[in-house]
Amino acid sequence: MTTEKETRRSFLHKTGLLGMAGIAGTACMSDVGISASGKFEAVKFGIIADIHFGLVYDADRRLDAFLQKVEIEKPDFVISLGDFVHNSRLPESKNFAGRFKNAACPAFHVLGNHDVDSATKKEACDFMEMPAPYYSCDAGGYHCVMLDGNYFYSDNRFGSYEKGNHSRYGDYINDEQCEWLVADLKATNLPVFIFSHQSLLHDEWGIPNKAYVQRLLEQENERAGFNKVLACFNGHHHRDFYRVINGIHYFSINSVSYFWHDRKMPGRYPAELQEKYKWMDNMALYKDPLFCFVTIKPSGSLHLKGTESEWIAAVPEEIASKSVRFGREMIPSILDREVILR
Repeated sequence: MTTEKETRRSFLHKTGLLGMAGIAGTACMSDVGISASGKFEAVKFGIIADIHFGLVYDADRRLDAFLQKVEIEKPDFVISLGDFVHNSRLPESKNFAGRFKNAACPAFHVLGNHDVDSATKKEACDFMEMPAPYYSCDAGGYHCVMLDGNYFYSDNRFGSYEKGNHSRYGDYINDEQCEWLVADLKATNLPVFIFSHQSLLHDEWGIPNKAYVQRLLEQENERAGFNKVLACFNGHHHRDFYRVINGIHYFSINSVSYFWHDRKMPGRYPAELQEKYKWMDNMALYKDPLFCFVTIKPSGSLHLKGTESEWIAAVPEEIASKSVRFGREMIPSILDREVILR
């Protein structure tokens, strides 16, 4: 039975122990894990999503706030769920990426669509020190899978979205990656977390073949005889959202920085900033950066501790009233959640 508790609370302090090593294109084996009896390893990890360096005027401040909280929370690892930078060729982008990689614990990336707007996937992976566009690694008794949703489907074939080579962003998980995913899941004895940029749940701007990928995850749980694939985490949608489907928990993590609206609203921010950051008129910016820390306890409870903020400038009602997606309105927060993993 799944329970959920949504509250808004301050962060708690906890220390964990973990060893982590990235593996690209292969599975990681370990003797540590859980069985159908439901024993869990204790672990804590931090998550940021969609910081958009180069597009958001104060992305540096937002990253610094997260890194400072990392030093307090002492997670076992941190992960960015994509859309980390918009131009990896700029010297300041390299400095920004270096600060994240030098966090007080291992730091990992998922590839976002905007990470490859002006770069190839190889260039983006090299820049962010990712072993591959999709890969897996073991983390303190858990197997973490980082998927690449940046594929488009055209003329009955999959193509890799990079350097703006298609009329729309790639949102698919391609066939080759699905085959790799099945083999990777079978090859590990550990319980699994899935990380992706685009959602494996949402209909709007989510992964179009998400139902197929969901079924692959569920089939692995059926094969294992218990819920081996525990939860999926995504960014991209700049929404706070949670749902559980067939025993798998799906978490959509809000952006560190803002909610995007299609209608430009000039005059809401200082003119000098809007002149430099041309897309600022389309942003409902959060005053404080949003991020979260996830703690798994031996009892099998998952505690997601979020952050609460407010809008830098008031959001007009005509935008807010049309912003409800997937049953969740736009809010400048990541809500606390407590769920049972079974």
